Amino acid sequence: MRTLLLVFMCFFITGPLHADVNGSIEYIGDIRILNLWGTWSEMGYAHGYLLGPDIEEVFEEYFLEMTGGVSNYESVRLYFQVYFDIPSEFVDYSQGIISGISDTIGVFSDTLGRNMDYIDICVVSATPDLSGLRGVKQFLCTSVSAWNSATTGDPELNGAPAVSRNLDYYVDTGGSILDNNLLITFDPETGQDCISVGFPGFAGCLSGMNESGISACLNKGNYQGTTQYTTPFIPICMALSLGLSDEDFDESGTCDVEDMKTALTNWNRLNSFDIHIVADRTLAGQDSSSVVTEVNNSDGYAFRFAENEPAIAPCRMILSNHHRVLRAPVGCYRYSYLMDSLTTNPDVTLERLWDFMEAVGWPATPGSGGTIQTMIFMPEQLKMGLAFATASTPSYNLVPEWIEWTDIFPNHSPQSIEGSIHTERSILVSPNPSSGIVSISYSGNANDISVYDTAGRKISVGFRESVEGCMSIDLSSLPEGIYRISIRIDDTVFTENVVIIR
Repeated sequence: MRTLLLVFMCFFITGPLHADVNGSIEYIGDIRILNLWGTWSEMGYAHGYLLGPDIEEVFEEYFLEMTGGVSNYESVRLYFQVYFDIPSEFVDYSQGIISGISDTIGVFSDTLGRNMDYIDICVVSATPDLSGLRGVKQFLCTSVSAWNSATTGDPELNGAPAVSRNLDYYVDTGGSILDNNLLITFDPETGQDCISVGFPGFAGCLSGMNESGISACLNKGNYQGTTQYTTPFIPICMALSLGLSDEDFDESGTCDVEDMKTALTNWNRLNSFDIHIVADRTLAGQDSSSVVTEVNNSDGYAFRFAENEPAIAPCRMILSNHHRVLRAPVGCYRYSYLMDSLTTNPDVTLERLWDFMEAVGWPATPGSGGTIQTMIFMPEQLKMGLAFATASTPSYNLVPEWIEWTDIFPNHSPQSIEGSIHTERSILVSPNPSSGIVSISYSGNANDISVYDTAGRKISVGFRESVEGCMSIDLSSLPEGIYRISIRIDDTVFTENVVIIR
């Protein structure tokens, strides 16, 4: 259930700053959530408008470093333009992101020496595809799924499927990616509600789930040779996202696991991937709630079911980073460890699924990599457990924030930007974005007011109560960016983000 809801909406006491911003930012515990709704263009615009400073930070400090610096990045970008196509939904979405950034902090990049454009958004969103190129950092992931007899002993699952997953990714030397993990909710004008666990400015899905009860998590495969250039490549994360958001991708007349399998194998691929699909038992095929789609450029694709792993008890699957059907498997200590554990004790609970991720995770290390996101998807219950790594604590060592679908959907009123979402008592910050002077309106007895930057550092500023229930604060001395204002009202702490732009 939702614990404490802290919301930054795109409208304030003084009215909306931009009538077309179909988005909001909220917090559930420590999990930052970007809510989006409308057309793909409108959702992209809200993404860019609300997270412009974060997108710029992630792009310049994280993705440029991960792709080997500006010179190598521009070569990778050229390669992308020659060999990749972008689905129309993501042309609209990425162009919308750029428009939203342009209307807030601007799109000129000092690091690139030019304006960012929608191709830049698409290139960084295709990093999993492009990571086989020279100079681009690699990354790993691990997941475990269980269902039916495997989970009957867990009182909450009671036979329902669940999958736990570590996202092991590169961590930049400044650690900026650790401050920018994000849960994104999509409520498209046409299509299904779905979620994606990602980062500001990332157009696609690495890990996600939809309202029908289908989840999918992307892992790198172990055969990265490229021989097939005959049709353009489609970024795998965009294909995964379309499989989740489309009402019926394969046009079979029903939404089921086959839609996701089709989306992941419909286009030519650069690189090698294993995608762990786990679904509501009513949507699954071959008596299995779990299937791994194995795909690489040279060999095409194959599907792996639990029956393809006879060493593991039925109704359980393990995925690290190697094919087992499309290509002969290779050794992997994470896979071997998890197989030994399931052989010793085949019963799976939610607690044990999280413990699996702790056993095979590794601390996020700036300049190297590590586990930066740990999650559990429960597609039949439409529920997830989620934790993001910090500079001091791996995600798998944190207590997950449990989030139900009804906690995040609906994420806006039927009239989209009209109205607001608040707890019974909250705070309002205006204007937002601001050039420095902001007003904080609240109801109740306020005390313990603090301001923090995105790294969690407390900033010393002065507050002045102008009238009862309203304080003013001068942030004009601070650099452009996003800051968090925390205020205790009676016995409850409320938090709002404020964007400083000039």
